[in-house]
Amino acid sequence: MSKNSWSKEKLARYLKEGRGKGEGANYLPWRYTYEFSSRGRVSRVFGLKTGRIHHLQSDNQYRAFLLFEFNSDVTDIRESFPLLDVQEVIDDKEDLRFDKFTDKETKEPYVLTTNFLLTLKDTNGKEKYVARTVKNTTELKRKITFEKLEIERRYWLEKNIDWKVITEKQLPRQLAKNIEWVRETLLKGSEGSLNKEELSLSLLKFLIENGELQLREVLKLFDKVAGIEKGSGLFLFRYLLAKKEFRLDMTKPIDFSAKIIDLML
Repeated sequence: MSKNSWSKEKLARYLKEGRGKGEGANYLPWRYTYEFSSRGRVSRVFGLKTGRIHHLQSDNQYRAFLLFEFNSDVTDIRESFPLLDVQEVIDDKEDLRFDKFTDKETKEPYVLTTNFLLTLKDTNGKEKYVARTVKNTTELKRKITFEKLEIERRYWLEKNIDWKVITEKQLPRQLAKNIEWVRETLLKGSEGSLNKEELSLSLLKFLIENGELQLREVLKLFDKVAGIEKGSGLFLFRYLLAKKEFRLDMTKPIDFSAKIIDLML
């Protein structure tokens, strides 16, 4: 039996390790990026909301993760979520091709997964779950992809949990790029010796007071007025965007030559 074969022994080990269980920092994804080959570029990224490393299998999954994390309603993100009870949950399964999702060597059925299970909290504090599968549009041309998606659809339908497929068309690259650029300022220690909480509020007031000036000029001026290291104003501006205390259209490239008043939403 080859190293990458799926077996009853490997299933037992995963279950014993608690994979697919827990929430927040305690959740263990069913698969880790270093355990399988992926056609896409894999990523391991520290989750600001979960306080753990997330294992993402493609650029599209990474972009989806960034968008989910930036969403204020999302409180938890669980990737590679296993459908361990799929056979028990789905009643109408006679026409589903579970036989196609087995190891060719061992004939052991694979554990199917959904890319993301999200926890959302509304304004009243009520929690709900939503499931999201991320696929490239080219994958949707494959029959086996549709067969797996149908299994997922019926599974989450039985669970009464909203499930949708997301493609690269619903994952704006510029938005993800901007989120990636600003979220770095939320990482512990990213501010160096700056008091980013106090200074960012001062910058926010300074931006509003100088709304007729170009963003680029105001950030440079703030460095001088506040007596801080060159470039610190830009860091603090990114921090304000990350905290959503200064709002602009994140789906577009940020125009530093624009007047602040024209950027603000």
